[in-house]
Amino acid sequence: MTNKAIDSRLFIANVRDTPKFGDNVVGTLNQCDAVEVTGAQVGDRWLPCLVTLEGREREVFISKNVLRDQVSTTRERLLRVCVKQWLRFDRGQAKEHHSPYYKFVGEFWQSISLNLDGKDRDVPWSAAFISFCVRTAKGYDGFKFAAAHSKYAHQAIRRKQDEVDGPFWGFRISEHKPQLGDMVCRSRAGSGVTYDFAKNNDAFKSHCDIIVRITKDHVVTLGGNVRHSVSKTNYALNSRGLLIDDGKIYAVLKNNR
Repeated sequence: MTNKAIDSRLFIANVRDTPKFGDNVVGTLNQCDAVEVTGAQVGDRWLPCLVTLEGREREVFISKNVLRDQVSTTRERLLRVCVKQWLRFDRGQAKEHHSPYYKFVGEFWQSISLNLDGKDRDVPWSAAFISFCVRTAKGYDGFKFAAAHSKYAHQAIRRKQDEVDGPFWGFRISEHKPQLGDMVCRSRAGSGVTYDFAKNNDAFKSHCDIIVRITKDHVVTLGGNVRHSVSKTNYALNSRGLLIDDGKIYAVLKNNR
């Protein structure tokens, strides 16, 4: 029947064997886990769903309040990769230079053929994280994998301006309502990057995060090297669903896949 995905405020959702609150939790699902709604709503919120728990399928009940419609298969893969890395880093509590987490940072660097790890703390790894997630998700042919966000942000903006097909197009924040799988790009301290500057240059200091959840007043992103981990960041939305200009956000990269 209808395919849904978990969209919980806590990035985790309880599943129950009966349609009510109580001592009936039989498992949990993480943000972006897929479920299949198998029947009509029961009561004020409960949906019967088919899920996979501990390797086997089960019929359970989930609150409709933590479910959202699925997006494209490619974007869902990207979201799940991001969440998996967030979970690997203990939901943003683990630090890059501790064991075994520095090895995970090494995997990000290896995805762009650089021999570094989380112990190289003077080298920002946030763009390597984005490159790793996009590469692992697959389906984003033509993405400019790089150690600097400026490379793929510039590429996405140029492709949008020139109307050339690509996995991401870079928009001004006043032009595009952010969606799941998009990226929020902001300047780093002192760099003063603007959309027009990024359009004409591909070497500047910036940071980008991937949107994994959208509410009526903000988006939730996941990014690497955020507080020395893989962590969440919230970006405010205005009443039209556009990112609010905080003086640092210079672009939103629309996921075309």
